[in-house]
Amino acid sequence: MALAAGFATWVYLRWELAVRSRPLLLAARLAALASLAAILWNPEGGRWAGGGAATRFVILDASLSMTARTPDGVAVWDGAAARAQALAAEGARVLLAGGGVRAVAGDSLGMAAPAGVESLLAPAVAVAAEAGAHEIVVLTDGRLQDPVAAVSAARRLGVGLAADTVWGGRAAAAQLGLARLAVPAAAEGGVPVAGRVEVQGDWGADSVAVSVSVDGAARRVLWLSGEAGPGMRSADFSLGGMSPGERRLSARIEHEDAFPADDERLATVRIDPEETGILLVAWSPGWEPRFLLPVLKQVTGLPVRGFLRTGADRYHAMDPSGEGAGGAVGGSAMRSLVQQAGLVVAVGVDESNRAIVEAAAGRARRLVVFARDVAGAAAGGVVARGPVAGEWYVEEAPPSPVAGDLAGVSWQGLPPLAGLLPAEEGRGRVALAARRTGDDGTQPVLVLRETEGRRVATALAGGFWRWAFRDGRPREAYRRLWAAVGGWAVAGAPPPPGSRVRPAQDVVPRGAPVRWRAGSAAGGEMALTVSAPGGPPVLDTALAVSGSGALSTPAFPPGEYEYRAVSAADTTRGRFEVEQFTGEMLRPVVDLAMLSAPSPAGAGGRGARPLRTSPVPYFLVLAVLCAEWIGRRRAGLR
Repeated sequence: MALAAGFATWVYLRWELAVRSRPLLLAARLAALASLAAILWNPEGGRWAGGGAATRFVILDASLSMTARTPDGVAVWDGAAARAQALAAEGARVLLAGGGVRAVAGDSLGMAAPAGVESLLAPAVAVAAEAGAHEIVVLTDGRLQDPVAAVSAARRLGVGLAADTVWGGRAAAAQLGLARLAVPAAAEGGVPVAGRVEVQGDWGADSVAVSVSVDGAARRVLWLSGEAGPGMRSADFSLGGMSPGERRLSARIEHEDAFPADDERLATVRIDPEETGILLVAWSPGWEPRFLLPVLKQVTGLPVRGFLRTGADRYHAMDPSGEGAGGAVGGSAMRSLVQQAGLVVAVGVDESNRAIVEAAAGRARRLVVFARDVAGAAAGGVVARGPVAGEWYVEEAPPSPVAGDLAGVSWQGLPPLAGLLPAEEGRGRVALAARRTGDDGTQPVLVLRETEGRRVATALAGGFWRWAFRDGRPREAYRRLWAAVGGWAVAGAPPPPGSRVRPAQDVVPRGAPVRWRAGSAAGGEMALTVSAPGGPPVLDTALAVSGSGALSTPAFPPGEYEYRAVSAADTTRGRFEVEQFTGEMLRPVVDLAMLSAPSPAGAGGRGARPLRTSPVPYFLVLAVLCAEWIGRRRAGLR
């Protein structure tokens, strides 16, 4: 602002005509800039004592946990809304906080209903402070996600904060929630499917029944028991073999309680799955898969699934938050996944698992192997010698199918690789070469082979993840390298079924946006229609798809949905479901006494409000700018 004021002064004194009203015009320009500076700065900590009587705001928790019922059968929300109406009648202003923040008139609270899936107070405190609050009263059941952030925000913004002491936050009756339903993402037809349920809450009964259903038909009833009081109980189950296809599993607590919205969980199991784009299998723990998975997901636009081998015939999903979460996959299911994958990435291949890799990936037309020893290199079709110790620094990218994609990458200064396996010449195209400190010659680090339509990339050294571990140029080199290799590997192959348009999750969490994978429409446009079965469309729009094939649409209410996606490549139909479950009641109750921040000192009982919430500075800016414009015209200036 100081630079702007100086520039305005310089223009008026050096460039404008020396009219008699020039000082007044310059003063008007400087006044406008000063007003803008005051609005942006919000002086005195964002408050000024010109707001008249102290302003009280009520923040009413409008998350779903407020629908729980008290022991006498009354919803917690009813008591809180009645108290908010009473405070509104005394002059308080009411804000509803349930994920978002919105104002509501006190006499309209009877038509409002809690619907949020989050109890976040800090954003509502900030909104109230910006609107001129001097004192904030919170009405909540105490199941908050950000109590510390809310108190910190109140102290930082200079407003008083307290939980209501009259209503007190009536507690809900004892209740149980189905915290988790864990089942494998894929299984082989005819093979029993194992799973696990976890029930959490206040156990007031000796035992509780949990029914497990497949496609709406009950299969198992589990009985969980324990001592009265809070805690978690779990039970394992096994379902008989199922026919191929997508199977909808549901687990439900057969016990009436105060909050039914957390009594059922849903999951989908693919029997003999046919949709796998890129499959990464790590045969031993390491950092490489953690960095490689997101790169492949971003650059190929195909669905990417990663598994870590944790036993002789057991593979665990590496991304517990994404598709495929919820348990381990057996060897037979993994072989089925490998056979259907468009690209198989095997990390940590050595003598101990060479036979498994060769048997599983023998049919894979696209394969990337990270070798750990001579046998691992042989699994990728490369004859190599034993590992050579030392630090190996990448020096060049010789002519190869990926050389064009690697043009411009600076290899100097990248972290060294380790455990390089020297390869014999004439065994494929060398895409990357490295030199050991003190040696004269270079050795292949990455070899690409293409024979009879089958493409195999073999990494002969370890430690690429060190590049991704560093920001800036090393991380960009990592991304460029494996993006090029992934693009070369999948190029020319028919798009696998997993590249077609589909939701990233068959069961979408309540209140979450729906993420889509649209590999077949990547970089183009797509018409998407979503509707309830037999009902009118709830979404009918055209979308531009990014180059990675990822996009998202707003959240839908709980229920089953059908979709139809039309792109230049194909037309896809399918179904997904938004589950009813919310974990609000599984969150521990916060002590309401901690929701306390002192009222601003020195207010003298008068309301302090942020300067930017007053209309005065905005009217001042408009007035002086108009005055300057009229004055310039009357003085003959442009």
